[in-house]
Amino acid sequence: MRIDYGKYNRISIEPCQNVYPPSEDTFLVMDNIVPGHTVLEIGCGSGIISVYCATMGSIVTCCDVSEAALACTEKNAIRNHVSLDLINSNLFQRITGKFDTIIFNPPYLPTEDRIENSGQWDGGPAGFDVTRPFLNDAAAHLEDGGTIYLVLSSLTNIAALIEESKNYSFKEIASDSYFFETLFLFQINKK
Repeated sequence: MRIDYGKYNRISIEPCQNVYPPSEDTFLVMDNIVPGHTVLEIGCGSGIISVYCATMGSIVTCCDVSEAALACTEKNAIRNHVSLDLINSNLFQRITGKFDTIIFNPPYLPTEDRIENSGQWDGGPAGFDVTRPFLNDAAAHLEDGGTIYLVLSSLTNIAALIEESKNYSFKEIASDSYFFETLFLFQINKK
């Protein structure tokens, strides 16, 4: 099935069952990032962001906790004739080395109930169950002068997350509003 991805239509992505498809938050990232020479995407899903960075000339490592997501990303990398280093990893668990750019579009929706197969969007009660551990470990994998790109939702307490993340500086670089929330893309650097 061919889906029209607008200005990214030169990238051929085949959505996969049980894998987060390219959505508004995906394109918010792609529209506003400047990928460095080496890129790490945490939670690659369909692989569209990693494929995009590779087409821009970056050396891309991508990881996901889901084997289905990694298989989907691999298939989409082949479709687009790009090379990606794929790693099955829960956040930084199996990641070595440092990167110029780290990209993460985390599960950010705050939820009280655990719904089966909700790991792609369920951020826990505060919306930060995955984001906090990511920020705890990201600095160790970021080159000096490197940049993290992180998606956050207005449905969460972003100010509290920024306040507790004292070893980073946050800069909102883009946002997109929808009927029930605003999504923000932050550029984050080590202090």
